[in-house]
Amino acid sequence: MDNQRHSHQQELEELRSNLRAKNNEQLVSIRKDYEIFKETHLREHNDKLLIYRACLDIVASLLAKIELTALGKRAGLTAEEQEAFETERLRLFAYLAMLAPQEVMDANDNLIDMLLALIYDGKGTTWKSIREAALKLTNSMRADIGINKKAVSYNGVR
Repeated sequence: MDNQRHSHQQELEELRSNLRAKNNEQLVSIRKDYEIFKETHLREHNDKLLIYRACLDIVASLLAKIELTALGKRAGLTAEEQEAFETERLRLFAYLAMLAPQEVMDANDNLIDMLLALIYDGKGTTWKSIREAALKLTNSMRADIGINKKAVSYNGVR
């Protein structure tokens, strides 16, 4: 009887040992997979931050050139400024197309279509409409990266 009990104890201990070893292997594998996922997610998030920051720099540059036209204080852009506008808007689209969801792309399209109509078609618009379209683009970027789900707005008087 003692031999049976001893044999049973050995079998149990061997099973426990095997189970611990297997659990440790699985835990190491899960930790490795988690670290890979975490690094990938952080890298993607950081890439979005960098791309969105570059895009907003481009938008600010575009709007600075177009503000006087939108306000009716200037007839339009020079040929050189139009070429720069085209280059910047295409760069903006390409940056966004790399990582942005469709909501961000749609907000960008809305803003750019408004600016194209102003520059090339002579269609009038208000600076308020342009600012609202730019804020919609900014807010869609903010929502995508999870900075804050609440929209920012312009609360000034101009």
